[in-house]
Formats: sequence, C-alpha cells, structure tokens
Amino acid sequence: MRRRCMAKHKVLTFIVSCAFIGYIPPLPGTYASLSGCFLIYCAYLVLGNIPFIAWFLFAIGFILFSILCIHLLTYEGKDPRYIVIDELAGIFVTMMGHRVTFFNLFAGFLLFRFFDIIKPPPIRNIERLAGAYGIVGDDVVAGICANLGLIIAGIWIG
Repeated sequence: MRRRCMAKHKVLTFIVSCAFIGYIPPLPGTYASLSGCFLIYCAYLVLGNIPFIAWFLFAIGFILFSILCIHLLTYEGKDPRYIVIDELAGIFVTMMGHRVTFFNLFAGFLLFRFFDIIKPPPIRNIERLAGAYGIVGDDVVAGICANLGLIIAGIWIG
C-alpha cells in the first residue's frame, strides 16, 4: 500500500513539475512558460493554427487537470516553486485564439511573465485563494490579461 502511494506521489510530482522542469533553478516558472511556448509551436507544426473553440476546450480541460493534480498532491495552500503546471495553463490561455507566429509567441510569453510576476489586482487577489484554486487561478487570470494585451498589440500594430 505504501509503495503504491509513493508511486502515485512520484507520478503526480512529475506531472505538476512538468517533467521536473519545476526543479531547475533559478527560474522554474519561466522555464515552464518557455516549454509551454515550445509545446504550442510543436502543436502548430503538426496541426496548423488551431481554431478558437479547440483552444478554449483544451485550455479549460488543462486548467481542470492542473487543479486536480495539485489538489491530489498537496493540501498546504502554498504555491511550491516546483509546481509549474499552472504556468502551462497560463501560457495556453495567453495564446488562446491567436495565430501561432514568432511575434505572438514572444509577445505572449513576455506579457504572461510580466503579469504573473508583477501580479496586479485582481491577479494578487486570486492568488490568495486556498490550495489549487489560488495556485492555478492567478496564472489563468495572468493569461487572460496577457491574451488581452496581445489583442491590443494586434490592433495597435495593425
């Protein structure tokens, strides 16, 4: 029984740390966000530009999956540095509905990291929620802000 619990803990740790990227110092969240951009680019190479509804459904599913995994792993209410699956959820929300171009990936990455690090309201308020909801929620809201930033940049640049 104990061996099964340890195996479950290792699998969940592998998932929430994004294949142990969360253990790479000094910026695990940034590395996870970059890996999310890489995954988006790989999906683009295989599938082409993905329609908004598909991004939306994928992002919602990934957010729920992230909350579930973190909830199963920890009840502390804190946001351990090694848990970076929420960064992937945030970058997926950032790119939802946008064409995959170098500019959009680069600008989306910078905007998402800006909002995730600075945490202006309401992001800071969401982060205070207990457990997995706060851990994932602040990144989802940062992703929404970054997504809106990409829309504004697209309108401004033309």
